[in-house]
Amino acid sequence: MSKFFSKPSYYRPGIGGSLLILVILFLLGSVFSIVAAFIAAAINGELSQIAQTTSDPVGLASILTGRLSLVYFAQMIIPVVFIWLVGNANSHNPLNSPVKVDAPHLGKFNFLTLGILLMLMTLGLSWVLDPVTSYFPMPDNFKDMFENIATRPVDTIVSVAIMAPLFEEFIMRGTIERGLLSKGSAAVAILWSALLFGAMHMNLWQAIPAFVLGCLFGWVYYRSHSIWAVIFMHFVNNFSSIMLFWAFPTMDPDASSRENMVQLTGTDMWYWVLVGIGALIVLVGIFLLNKYLPKNPQSFKPKEILLADTANENNTTL
Repeated sequence: MSKFFSKPSYYRPGIGGSLLILVILFLLGSVFSIVAAFIAAAINGELSQIAQTTSDPVGLASILTGRLSLVYFAQMIIPVVFIWLVGNANSHNPLNSPVKVDAPHLGKFNFLTLGILLMLMTLGLSWVLDPVTSYFPMPDNFKDMFENIATRPVDTIVSVAIMAPLFEEFIMRGTIERGLLSKGSAAVAILWSALLFGAMHMNLWQAIPAFVLGCLFGWVYYRSHSIWAVIFMHFVNNFSSIMLFWAFPTMDPDASSRENMVQLTGTDMWYWVLVGIGALIVLVGIFLLNKYLPKNPQSFKPKEILLADTANENNTTL
């Protein structure tokens, strides 16, 4: 079983390979997710509703939103299977060295202290980004999703707070960033994976914060080599959004967070206080992580590069 899960470590995609993963996600994954939703609707006796969607995009969106976890799983499993298959093929090449998806080195942190700090930083950054995202309207499918929180809480939590962190971090950080880190610049690997992370959301309301969060996730992954650390951060970000709408069901999804805060408190002062506190937490968190996590991790380098580096150091010493 351990060999089965180790197969992706043999796949280290570059820029071209990472773009291919995204194409597979959007094309094959999207088709498979729609087919899965239609099959589920047909099994439940909703053939008439399916027929209506042939000329009704809103009806199609309703079918997809009503089966969020199924649709999301069907879409994301396609690139995951592709990554495993390529990794499995590469594992038969004796010249191809694996680079582990998860090889934690936490420096002076332990999992508890690191987890608390990452949770606070993620929540803080979400508030820092809110004034930017407020300029863009929330997509209609997200309004439907948040409305489904009351009627389909389990489906929403499973898809948004559990599946999304697991699948997206495995693909973006655990595969794409890891592949680029094994080949060269850490800055390029972090920025490129964050850019693709933003692009995969396909709307500005999500893309801009996803890019910034992706930069933080990518840096944490590089310094800690812990895929579970970034999965946890992603979970905190998504789950906190669900809890916010769950705790305040009267919030207007068409209004900005600032406008909702004014409606709740009668002033926007507390909104800006939260933004300021969030910025302070992020800055302090980055300082602490930079100070106490390993600064030049070698675990992303494949065996042949490590051996070459060692040989060069020995030659220099001689």
